[in-house]
Amino acid sequence: MSASPFSIRPALALAAIGLASAVLLAGLNELTREPIQQAREHRATTTLQQVLSPERYDNAISQDVVELRVDGLPELARVHRARKNGQPSAAVIDTTTPRGYSGDIRLLIAVTPAAEVISVRAVEHRETPGLGDKIERRRSNWIEQFSHRSLGDPPRSGWASDRRGGEFDTLTSATITSTAVIDAIARTLASFERAGEAIWEDSSDPGAL
Repeated sequence: MSASPFSIRPALALAAIGLASAVLLAGLNELTREPIQQAREHRATTTLQQVLSPERYDNAISQDVVELRVDGLPELARVHRARKNGQPSAAVIDTTTPRGYSGDIRLLIAVTPAAEVISVRAVEHRETPGLGDKIERRRSNWIEQFSHRSLGDPPRSGWASDRRGGEFDTLTSATITSTAVIDAIARTLASFERAGEAIWEDSSDPGAL
């Protein structure tokens, strides 16, 4: 039995509507792809500028990235390479430690090519309000004590909280949080130094250093 022309017409209409919707969505995706990407790049750049002044570089540091294995930390760190007139000028290392009192603490660590700390910021964490959250710059200036320090200043053995025999201040009632941040910075600096010149090499597929 052949189908009635009247039963075919609704199916054809639905198919046409579906096709038109697909074409429209494809067009919208194409139109919005670039603005969305630009917004993402802007957010990434704004975040990186928390620790590194744009005067230090003239490249797109949100895109000039390699991955770094940080000894003792489970996640690969992302190293945003800053260059000025084509020469290495600084790096922003996006690293996460799982050793916080309440879980992961994500840090941005800006360093010179010689691995001296420029600035550090805690950008994500779940530490206790009023105690561990003082790792945030807007809560206290505790995080500023790492600026201009390196693994030679103090020596690696001094990279601990003063309550554990080290040279860095401990946040009151937040020893675990303090220790997690100090340890993560030290480990990151050590791994950055270990990678050496390989950090700055151009490669289409550098893998993790």
